[in-house]
Order: sequence, then structure tokens, then C-alpha cells
Amino acid sequence: MLKRNIVATQSSTLSNQEGGDDGNSSLHGQLGKRVGKRMATKAPLVVVPEDELERIKAETKILTPADLEALEAKREADQEHQRLTSKARKDHMLKLSEEAAQRAPKSEIEQIFSAEKHEILRRAQVLKDQMHDSVKLMKTLGTRAQAFTIRDQQLKVKKELEDEHHIYDEKMNTLMEIERLESLKRQEHRDEEKKKKRYADRKVLEDQIEDRRRQRLKESNEIAQEAQEMLTKIQRQQEEEAEKERAKALRAQRSMEEIKKFNEETLQRRQEVQRKIKEEEDQVLAYQLKKAEDLKRREEEEAQRRHEAELRCAKLRSMQEKMANEKAELDELRAKRAAEARERQAREADLALARKQKEEMDELRRARNAQAMHRERARVKEATLQQREYESIMVQVESDKARVKAEDEKRKLASMAHRRVLQSQIEEKERLKKLAFIKKQEEGQALKEEFARELEKLEKIRLEEVGELVEAGVNPLYLSEMKALVIEKQIR
Repeated sequence: MLKRNIVATQSSTLSNQEGGDDGNSSLHGQLGKRVGKRMATKAPLVVVPEDELERIKAETKILTPADLEALEAKREADQEHQRLTSKARKDHMLKLSEEAAQRAPKSEIEQIFSAEKHEILRRAQVLKDQMHDSVKLMKTLGTRAQAFTIRDQQLKVKKELEDEHHIYDEKMNTLMEIERLESLKRQEHRDEEKKKKRYADRKVLEDQIEDRRRQRLKESNEIAQEAQEMLTKIQRQQEEEAEKERAKALRAQRSMEEIKKFNEETLQRRQEVQRKIKEEEDQVLAYQLKKAEDLKRREEEEAQRRHEAELRCAKLRSMQEKMANEKAELDELRAKRAAEARERQAREADLALARKQKEEMDELRRARNAQAMHRERARVKEATLQQREYESIMVQVESDKARVKAEDEKRKLASMAHRRVLQSQIEEKERLKKLAFIKKQEEGQALKEEFARELEKLEKIRLEEVGELVEAGVNPLYLSEMKALVIEKQIR
């Protein structure tokens, strides 16, 4: 019996290995089967107990990703159940302890501590509620709604731009189609006129051949008249070409006059600015000179007053000294020397002030000379730039004239080819537009069906998750957002 169990174990192990290799390619499956058969034929027979055999079976079982996910989900469900059970037990014990504490009489200090504790718990509960995933999810959903609103506005603006481009394309296609039809109509009209003219010419030729001998003079007159008309027509064309050339020359002359007028106005504005700057500098200089003169005049008046006061003091002292002793004479001498020293100091101060004013005037004169030189250099540079700009404009005008003439010739040559290609492009565009519309309708229908299937699947998964959480004992209030969540909006 033990041998039969061992053989069964080996065969089940080999079958598990083969079943696990089914996810790989057929080549790996065949190699696994051959290796398994070879190992089965060569493996020695060993007697093991039944419990060891069950352990080997459990350890050698190959699990698929679906089995692993199921085991992981079962493990998480068991952990969640244990967590909820532990939490319920803890809450029950806390509730019993709180009831016992409430039944016991409390002192005034305990009541104060209890009030503080309740306040702390209340604040902690508020912070905990703010950190709850549901609150974060609501904030996230609000931000996401704003993002979706902005995205809808962008899509709306994009659709409006696409509609405008589509309307513009349709309008341009219509205008080109109208132009093509009008050109075809004009071409048909010219062809009809040419055809009528050819018929008339043929009839004239037949009449001329029939009456050649009798109407030679008339034919010569008609030929001369036609030649005159042709010359008149050629002359008219030449006059038209000359008129066009004169108009172009007149436009070029007007452009030159406008450029010259603009340069003169610019020069006048700059001269006016320079004149204003010079007037401002003259006013500043006059103000400084006037201020210096006033200061000097006030200092001279102050010195004169001091001198007169000193003279009066000296006169009084001399009158007093006549009745005083030798000490008074010494005092008079000291006063006189002090007056002379003050006069010398006043003269030195005046000289220093004059030197300072002279230095300031020299500095101002040098600054004005530097500014004048800078303005002159700027004026010369500006004149050079204007001359270069004028020359470049003239070169550009000549090149534009040559380019416009070449483009006119090229446009005339490409016009007929473009008209021939235009109709084929319009037809091809209409055909592609119809095919794209049909394809878009089919893709839209397929997307609607896929969206409906996806929505149904997600609704089923949500109901299963809600049911499992309710059975696990989760508070239904915490499931309100999950129940109220609109999956259709999340998918979109």
C-alpha cells in the first residue's frame, strides 16, 4: 500500500508539473513530459509515512497566479477579521472600564482631568477624522472634478476649433469649386467663341475662294483693314503695358517719398529732443550760477555785518580803554588780533568757496562736452544706419519686383495643372470622408458596447466588495461614499 501511495504521489507530482507547464509553449510541455517520464522510470522507491507524504504534496503543489491571488485575498480577509475582532474586544474592554470609572465617584481634580482628557480626545478625533481616507477621497474627488471640468472645457475648445477648421475647409472647398466651375464656364465660352469664329472664318474663306477673281480689290482692302486693327490692338496692348510700368514707377516713387518723409520727421523729432535737452541744461546751469551768486552775496553781507559789529565793538573798547589801565590796552590788542584772525578766516572761506564753485563749473563743462560728443556720435551712427536701411529697402524692392514677376509667370503655368488636379482631389477627399465616417460609427458602437460591459463588471465587483465588508462587521456609515460613488463618472 505504501508503494502504491508513493507511485501515486510521483504521478500527481508529475501531473502538477505538466499542468504548470501548460502556460508555456508546447515545446517546453513536451520536454517536461519526457523529463518527468524519465525521472519516473529512474527514481528509486522509498517508503515514507503518510503525514510526510501529505506534507510533500502540500509543498510540491504548483500554484497558478489565480490561486496565489485567492490565497492572498483569503489571508488578507483573515487578517482583517482578526483585526476587527481584536478591535471589538478592545472597544468592549474600554467601554467596561469607562462604565466602571463613570460609576465610581470622582473628585474635583479627577473631574478636571476628565474634562481635559475629553477635550484632548475630541480634538484628536477631529484630527483623525480629517486624516481619514474618506475625507481625503472627498478632497481628491473634488480636485478630480475640477480637473475633469477643465478637461471638458479644453475638449470643448478643441472641438470648437476643429469645427471652425472644418467650416473653413468646407468654405475653401466650396470657393475653389465655384472658381473651378467659373473657370470651366469661361473656358467653354472662349471655346465656343473660337469655334464660331472658325466657322465664320471658314465661310469667309469659302466666299473668298469662290469670289477671288472678282473681289481681289475687296480682299486687299479687308487684309489692310485687318492689319490696321491688329496694329491698333498691338498698340493698345503696348499702351496698357506702359501704363502698368508707369503705375509701378509711381508706387515706387511714393514709397521713396514716404521713406524720405519718415526720415525727415525722425530727424526733426531728434533735433527737438536735443533742443529741449540743451534748454534744460542751460536752465540748470543758470540756476546753479544764480544760487552761487546769492550764496556769495549773503556771505559778503554777513562778513560786512560782522566787520561793522567788530568795528563798533572796537570803538567802544577804545572809549573804555581811555579810562582803563594797562590791562584794558592789552584787552584791546587781543580783541584787535582776534578780529583780524576772524577776517583772515572769512577771506580763506571765501577763497575756498570760489575754488569749489570753479571746480564744479569745470566739471559741469566737461560733462556737457562729453554729452555733446556722445550725441554727435549717436547722430552719425543713426544717419549711417538709416542710409544702410534705405539701401537695403531699395535692394529688397528690386528683388521683390523680380520675384513678383517670376511668381506671376510661374502661377500662370501652374494654374491649369492645379485646376486639373483639383477635381480629382475633391473626389478623393469626399470618398475618404465617407469611409472615415463609416469607420467612426463602427468604432463608436464598439466603444459603447465595451463601455456597457465594463460598467456592468465594475458594478458587480463593487456590490461584492460592499457585501463582504458588511458581513465582516464594518460600520455602514464608512461605506456611504463607496455606495454613493458613481462608477460611470470614474470610468469617464
